[in-house]
Amino acid sequence: MPDVVPFSEVREKFSEITRRVHLGGERIAMQSHGKTIAVLVSPSDLDTLEVLEERLDVLDALDALADYRANGGLDFEDLKADLDL
Repeated sequence: MPDVVPFSEVREKFSEITRRVHLGGERIAMQSHGKTIAVLVSPSDLDTLEVLEERLDVLDALDALADYRANGGLDFEDLKADLDL
């Protein structure tokens, strides 16, 4: 769970907070009016998130391919008609 810090404090202590993220690997959630507006994460966390997103995209593509193989697809002209193009 990330440490929650008010956005006003992030502005005041930006160098310190980014150092905590960079050197300590902390995750800092910035809040404004009680809502999280952004989260600072380390570059390694970002890399991990991007790898996970890519894997989820591959799983979605495999699901779509399996659906196509099981149910077939639409002819391009039929698709354009369905989309009113």
